[in-house]
Amino acid sequence: MQTQAYFEDIQFHIKKEISKANYSIQIAVAWFTDRDIFNLLCDKAKNKVKIELLIVNDKINKNSGIEYDLLNNLGSNFWFVGSGKEHENIMHNKFCIIDYDTIITGSYNWSVKAKNNNENITIIKENPELAKQFAVEINAIKEKYLNIKTDSFDISKILIRLETLKNIIILEDTEDINYQVKKIKLLVKNQNVSDVISNINEIIILIEKSNFSKAVLLISEIVNKYKQIAVYIDPDISALKLEIKSLELQLSSIEDEKTDIEKLISGFEIRYNSELGEYLIKLLKIRKEKLKKEAEKDDTKKAEFEEAENDFNEFENNYNHTKDKKAFELSEDEQKDLKSLFRKASKLCHPDVVSDEFKEEAEKVFNALKQAYDLNDLKKVNEILKNLEKGVFKSNSEKISEKEKLLLIVTQLKLKLEELENNLKKLKNNETYITITKIENWDNYFTETKNNILQELKKLENGQK
Repeated sequence: MQTQAYFEDIQFHIKKEISKANYSIQIAVAWFTDRDIFNLLCDKAKNKVKIELLIVNDKINKNSGIEYDLLNNLGSNFWFVGSGKEHENIMHNKFCIIDYDTIITGSYNWSVKAKNNNENITIIKENPELAKQFAVEINAIKEKYLNIKTDSFDISKILIRLETLKNIIILEDTEDINYQVKKIKLLVKNQNVSDVISNINEIIILIEKSNFSKAVLLISEIVNKYKQIAVYIDPDISALKLEIKSLELQLSSIEDEKTDIEKLISGFEIRYNSELGEYLIKLLKIRKEKLKKEAEKDDTKKAEFEEAENDFNEFENNYNHTKDKKAFELSEDEQKDLKSLFRKASKLCHPDVVSDEFKEEAEKVFNALKQAYDLNDLKKVNEILKNLEKGVFKSNSEKISEKEKLLLIVTQLKLKLEELENNLKKLKNNETYITITKIENWDNYFTETKNNILQELKKLENGQK
């Protein structure tokens, strides 16, 4: 699974993913007034991509000037959701599913106004099972608001049929094998391609070729893999769990973005102190002592001296704290591996997404993981990931709980998401980060800065003589 958060050029990234669609795009967003995206959807519909668009029935959408019904004319589907009455509970969803594999979700409404707001999206790829859950939510919206009955993909029935088929094969009851195969074919008929459908089709082929032993092994694998998601829960709980999962992924992606910026700042500060710290300490000390002497003779220099003294003390403390830190030197490929491993590990141990009983221990593991990541410790990050993949922690979305508890988790995650987004904005306004983003070549920057410091140091030392 790949996840990536975006805070800028959001329309560009949405259009980029839509352009890749091969056969299916399903969208449920409250407000959709972006004509560029709509025209792209119409182009995809003309190329036989099935579009389903659900938006809120209100003045904002109806006054957009977009002819939404063009999708219906092109063989796809468009619906206004809701009666359009004031004070009505409206659909607040903001997600898109592409080819039952890619999910786009986040705070961004697909509107003209949203392009100028501080919004974000998270794009999740290579997770067909999660995409299927979002598709089920699309069907739930249709049934709830539009009274459209949908034939949803019921994996629980398929698993029961597969287990029945497996037992019949083991019992060598050949007469019933064909009957069960026909039933399974009906269950998967007209379903979109996914891992489970592909595997079931493979089982059917194996049985038709009388390769029963291999078919039994494959049935066992499928049942063990998918049985955990086949437990029935009522639609409200299912929707809440999906929302929790979505919020967890958004939190994770934004945390990745925040961590990458923090790592960049940390790496810059480590190198800054390593290459320049010794000279800067000396420079700031001489400057402080010079101003101290001047302040003793001239009261107007006292404020300037105090500022120089604070600069010296602050830099000295920071220098002493980081001077012994050494980041590992990694190749470009190793840096990519480090980032990939860290993101996998962080999704398994971040305190914001694990269930309450694991939060304290998860925080310790996450801090150790982040420290290893900041120092480019590829070996340590890989070691932590391997331990986490054994299933140490469970996320909130994996817990089966009462509806009230799930609602509380959703509220907590939304508040945490808002807090994290605000922290990320502050981090991007950090003076050091702004400086770093303007540096095109670190080697040139440190060489030039060192020369400037040495020149000023020389002037100050000559002035002391």
